[in-house]
Amino acid sequence: MEAKSNINQKKCPSYIGKAGAQLFGVVNKDGRVQFITPLTVTEDFIENNGNLEQRFRFTGKCIEKGCGQWDEQELKCSLSGKVQQLIVSETAEMSFCPIRRQCRWFFQDGNKACFSCNEITRNMEELLVNAQP
Repeated sequence: MEAKSNINQKKCPSYIGKAGAQLFGVVNKDGRVQFITPLTVTEDFIENNGNLEQRFRFTGKCIEKGCGQWDEQELKCSLSGKVQQLIVSETAEMSFCPIRRQCRWFFQDGNKACFSCNEITRNMEELLVNAQP
């Protein structure tokens, strides 16, 4: 019997760096995220890399209403819209993204969710969330 595909399971592009999460981006010297083929995060990785959310991007299962960013009235992630307000430079082409087909933000907001995604790290998102009333 073949395992059921998780293609319909949405992934959070702003997941916390913890064992079992998928590492899918590395912050370059210029501050932009270079997306990579996802790798499973191990305890050794966490122990050997400090400041995880400042240096890497992680993904994992979107837990929808189990997350503080879930807008129950809109039935979507509110963080995507907040991040879109931070657009520094909208490019004509979207960069490579290994999770786009399953990404919660792309699913709900389409291409516009992608334009600033590689300029965002989780620690920036936390500042954005905390600055909102």
